[in-house]
Amino acid sequence: MADCQNDYGKLIGRVAILRLAEGCPDTVPEQSEFVRMGALTTKSIDYSMNTVTSEADDTKGLVENLVTNMDLTISFDGEWRKRDKPTDFGPIKLSKELLAETKSGRQPTYWVQFDFTGEDAVVLQGYMAATSWSGEFGASDIATYSGEFKVADADTVEYLEEEVPVTGVTVTPTSGSVAVGATTTFTVDVAPAGATNKAYTVTSSAPSKATATLSGTTVTVTGVAAGTANITVTTTDGAKSAVYAATVTA
Repeated sequence: MADCQNDYGKLIGRVAILRLAEGCPDTVPEQSEFVRMGALTTKSIDYSMNTVTSEADDTKGLVENLVTNMDLTISFDGEWRKRDKPTDFGPIKLSKELLAETKSGRQPTYWVQFDFTGEDAVVLQGYMAATSWSGEFGASDIATYSGEFKVADADTVEYLEEEVPVTGVTVTPTSGSVAVGATTTFTVDVAPAGATNKAYTVTSSAPSKATATLSGTTVTVTGVAAGTANITVTTTDGAKSAVYAATVTA
């Protein structure tokens, strides 16, 4: 059944994606600037932890390990084409740029994204240096290439958080009455439950009749004068809204 809550699927082969973008470490490129490397057969990531060990006699026979740093490496293999596809970064372009950058005395560096799912849900991003590049061109085999990226700027390395947009907001109850000088409350529910930004504002259509104050997911309505007022809840993300109809009695 589609969209089952407990269906976590499996990561198989082609799901992981490698993307590159040109730029400097002080400015993250727009997502539209990241382009697939293209025609990859394998992609791998290796944290390569460096450790020191303690063999003191207070460890009950077990050697204790301390991680001092990691040599984060992204490696990949792919197949050459006669020319790069317009939608790919491509090995031909990368080969030319690596040589040109090195000859010019510059570091061959790129913004790199390693997408574990293909849907931007789990993405490792960082500014990385191309530290290995090679190709094989057999007479009767498919021409292949291999490459490797290592961290060039540690401050840029992060896992991107997927933005979950707000799809709606509701209030419970949707209407009620309150006496002048008294208060009543209603609750606010922003959907989905895992939305990234669940912030919202509350306004009264007639502050001279009723005012509203916000505290967490509860809105308190205070009666000011006999009459009616619509209390509107509006989400910061998506501008979704819901209305509580307040009747103020004398």
